[in-house]
Amino acid sequence: WKVDALLWMQTQFDKESGSFPATFMKELKDWSTTNVSDKKQVKFTMQFVSFMKKEVEDVGEMAMDIKCPFDQLAILKESQAYLKAQLNLEDVGIGSIDDAELAVPDRVSQNVSPGKPYLWIR
Repeated sequence: WKVDALLWMQTQFDKESGSFPATFMKELKDWSTTNVSDKKQVKFTMQFVSFMKKEVEDVGEMAMDIKCPFDQLAILKESQAYLKAQLNLEDVGIGSIDDAELAVPDRVSQNVSPGKPYLWIR
């Protein structure tokens, strides 16, 4: 759902002015009630997009990218020994929320966004 929200935000963003239209929040409400079926999810979507709008204002259009310009998973895996040493742990598992074997709970997967990995301790 976050990727869908970011894609919608990209369609609303004016590259010439580097900003969103004045009616952005109203249009967001209309879009989310139309495209998100669960009322609770509509609230999450509105919060996420509001947060990302501020990110775009701070860092620019790249905040809406749905893919990183680098392989996050590969970097984390390459840094696994360092992470274990710094966290003083015997083992650190690194994976993707798309991995069916991990069985990532919804509450955890909702915290993951493109470009923002999430630490899940189980």
